[in-house]
Amino acid sequence: MHSLVNTSYVESGQLPGRRTLVMAGGKMEEDFALSFLDGKSYDTIIAVDGGLACLRELGIMPTDIVGDFDTIDGALLAEYERDPAIRIRRFQPEKDDTDSEIAINMAIEYKSTQIDILGGTGGRLDHTIGNIRLLGLIYSASKDSIKAFLYDRYNRLRLVDRECVIKKNEAYGKYVSVFPYTQIAKGITLEGFRYPLKEHTMDLFLTPTLGISNEIVGKEGRILCREGVLLVVESRDM
Repeated sequence: MHSLVNTSYVESGQLPGRRTLVMAGGKMEEDFALSFLDGKSYDTIIAVDGGLACLRELGIMPTDIVGDFDTIDGALLAEYERDPAIRIRRFQPEKDDTDSEIAINMAIEYKSTQIDILGGTGGRLDHTIGNIRLLGLIYSASKDSIKAFLYDRYNRLRLVDRECVIKKNEAYGKYVSVFPYTQIAKGITLEGFRYPLKEHTMDLFLTPTLGISNEIVGKEGRILCREGVLLVVESRDM
C-alpha cells in the first residue's frame, strides 16, 4: 500500500484538509484511476463504503472511511479498523443522507479548498444524479471558495457562478456543455466557443439542452454568468 497523502501537512498538527479526494462506490476503471491520480497528492483521502475496495486495488491508503458498509466486505473493513491512524465513521443504513453526502460534509468540515470526487458516476442513475447534486451542497457551503470537481473517464463536472476560463490545451475533452444548475441563469456569455452567447438567459425547464456540445475554438473558452449557477461539463467521446 502507498499513500497519496501530503504527510508534511498532516504531521504539522493542523486540521486535515485543503485538497481532498473522495472515492465513492460507483463504477471506476482501475487504469483510469491510476492515470488520474498519477502525480497528485491530497491532504485527505475519504473512502466511501465500496470505494474502499477500489482504493485497495489501487494500493492507496485512505485517511478516512465512511458509510453504512452495506457494500463492503467485512474482512476488508476489519483490516483497516486495526489501523489507529485511519478515521472510521459508521452509520446505519436507514439515514437521510447518502454515504457520499456524509463524505462531502466531512470534506467541508476538514476545511478543504479543493474536492475531487471519483467513483461518483456509473451504475445506478439515482446515485449519479445525487452525486451531481452534491456539487451544489459544496457550493452552498462555500459560495465557490471550495473548488469541486466530479470526474470519470469521459467527463469533468463543476459549478460556475461567475466566471470560468478553460484553456483549450487543458480541457478534459473536445466538448464543453453548459447547463443551468439553478432554475434560471442570466447574463450568460460564452467567448472563444464555436457557438458563442452574449448576455443570454437559460431556463432549466424552457431551454434544458441549449448549451450541449459546444467546442473551444480559440486558445481558451471563457464562461461568464451574471446571475444564477451553471453546471459545466467537459466531455470526450467514448
